[in-house]
Amino acid sequence: MLRSPIKIIVIRALFTCAAALLFTSSWHSPAFGSAKEICIYTDEKGAIRQVNSRSAVPVNFRSKAQCFAETSKGAHLAAPEEIKLDGNVRREMMVSSLGRINLRWPRKVELLFGRTPKRAVADAATTASRALKASAFPVHLQTFNQEWSIVFMDEELPETQIPRSLISNCHPAWMTPPGNIYVVAQRVAAGCGGQKITAREANATLTHILLHEIGHAIEFELLRKRLMPDRMRSEGFASWFEQYSSDYSSIIRKGEMRRRYVGLAKQAVAASPTFTFSGSGHDYARASLYFHAIVDRRGVRTLSQVYDTMATTRLSFFSAIDKTVHWNRKRLEDEVLRLIK
Repeated sequence: MLRSPIKIIVIRALFTCAAALLFTSSWHSPAFGSAKEICIYTDEKGAIRQVNSRSAVPVNFRSKAQCFAETSKGAHLAAPEEIKLDGNVRREMMVSSLGRINLRWPRKVELLFGRTPKRAVADAATTASRALKASAFPVHLQTFNQEWSIVFMDEELPETQIPRSLISNCHPAWMTPPGNIYVVAQRVAAGCGGQKITAREANATLTHILLHEIGHAIEFELLRKRLMPDRMRSEGFASWFEQYSSDYSSIIRKGEMRRRYVGLAKQAVAASPTFTFSGSGHDYARASLYFHAIVDRRGVRTLSQVYDTMATTRLSFFSAIDKTVHWNRKRLEDEVLRLIK
């Protein structure tokens, strides 16, 4: 059965579950402990599921599951400009709406997108900039300008330069502050299952992934470049920003991304009213609702104030909401439930 391009895009964007895993794990404790197996499969509703062993995959999905041996040990992550690329390599220095971008890619990945990564990166930067300027973000973010380093890599990753956890888990992209973004082109275009999609669909998928990574950089600025470990918060913000900024895109229908994320969040709440963030696509969707709840009721300005409270007082995300918005956890959860009814 054929799926609509937008649905394919959303599923694959959420499948990045670890698109920004390195943003948190690289700055503090390792994301995983002893060696284990990670298995990913698509369920009967088209949702991406991740479990910790092949035996945990339902029998009828087991034959198509993708499983990887995971370990906390691995190589040091090299800087984007140091990543070894094979074949004919392009280098570009471009001035974008978000600042200067140093970009590298092997020419063969252009076949996946039907155009150079330079165009896709420029489009994502323009989209994010429009979102920042059109809303009540702090002035320094409305005029956000910093140096970025982005590398597009082939599927054969250099094992001496990329941590094993990022290679084995099929991450399509990841980010380290303040503006380093790594993209595995084949994983963007085909995921882990090798699905074939058109170049146009791959470009739209790439837009979502880049907006998510840019979202992590925006949050880092909101925290005044302070490292405050909380994977649920960081992935929730990046997923919210991905949805919010996509409404300013010229290639994504307004509101479509949010509707898809809310659909996944509804499934998650129905499956388990109690929320424990484990890093699944459903968790990303559910975590993003906290940000929608604040922005829908109080606007982007209030969300920025919550981050200002975190940055100045070192309070946790939920404590900062209580202090700034005067919503305790129960009130916040009630607001979230209102969004998915």
